[in-house]
Amino acid sequence: MGKNVDSEQQSDADENTPEDTFAEAFEKMNDNLADEILDEVMRISPVAFEKMILDLLAKMGYGAFENAGRTTSITGDEGIDGIIMEDKLGFDLICIQAKKWDRDKTVGRPEIQSFVGAIAGKGRKGLFVTTAKFSSHAIAYAQTQHIILIDGRKLANLMMEYNFGVTVKKTFAIKAIDTDVFNEYNDEN
Repeated sequence: MGKNVDSEQQSDADENTPEDTFAEAFEKMNDNLADEILDEVMRISPVAFEKMILDLLAKMGYGAFENAGRTTSITGDEGIDGIIMEDKLGFDLICIQAKKWDRDKTVGRPEIQSFVGAIAGKGRKGLFVTTAKFSSHAIAYAQTQHIILIDGRKLANLMMEYNFGVTVKKTFAIKAIDTDVFNEYNDEN
């Protein structure tokens, strides 16, 4: 039985193109980097985490004015950890809830409901960011309330995408034949 599995895996490996192999390796490296990013994020304080989230959002193009993003006071924030401008002119504000919880914890619907209550009546949009995961009930409720959720994995991926807390180590350019160039030469015959 082990021999069949090994031969099936070998057969799959033989069918992979070099690009497939490279893509799989690239995905594995990014998964490892995401884990490393989250390990580093877990080392910072909860207050620093709130500031980091606002800085990341500013790097993503939110809150581009001098008040780019601001954390609310640590006490009495009424469940809102920060406020950032949705557009560069500041027409719409987004309330941020940032929870640095253990990666194996799950944010449930009650936490999302509390956040919705905190922004109710303020006419603002909401973004809930955590290093943990969201329960399916939290996700379903957030969708009905138009609250955007970012879990730990998505946070790490956004940090990689926007080069926040990471540096480019090496770049590879995968090239392919430009048949149009050669077709022009063939047309000259």
